[in-house]
Amino acid sequence: MKQIYFVLIIILTFFVSSCDKKIPDNEQDDFQEKLLQLVNDVRTKGCDCGGEYQAPVDKIVWNDTLAQVAEKHSKEMSDNNYFSHTGLNGSSPGDRMKDADYYWSTYGENIANGYTDEEAVIEGWLKSPGHCKNIMNGNFKEMGVGKSGEYWTQVFGTK
Repeated sequence: MKQIYFVLIIILTFFVSSCDKKIPDNEQDDFQEKLLQLVNDVRTKGCDCGGEYQAPVDKIVWNDTLAQVAEKHSKEMSDNNYFSHTGLNGSSPGDRMKDADYYWSTYGENIANGYTDEEAVIEGWLKSPGHCKNIMNGNFKEMGVGKSGEYWTQVFGTK
């Protein structure tokens, strides 16, 4: 009987330790779709960014490479308890994008901390003129967003 319990414990340990702690694919798709929809809703309607009207611009598309760059930066900030566009190694958003083989012609980055969901972080960025203008920048054709804890990074680019 002890051998059966031992085998069960080994099997359970294997399954628990092999679990991937990433967001499941279907939830990741929902996360991406929600963020993309929220951004495109604003882009196609136009908005006021700090008292300056931004006319409607074309929709933006999701880019998985930019999302990975954003996720990595959010995780670094969360793990090291800092908040900056500059990486711990001195990297800029453009440097991080190039390191991921995304060769941009133009880029931008929004960061945030303390927001618990997609609606709240987008609302926060829209209340900040610089972040809002990034969202409304018609030169940006692709975006990705990453989150770690309550640290968010939104990366925009055009190849």
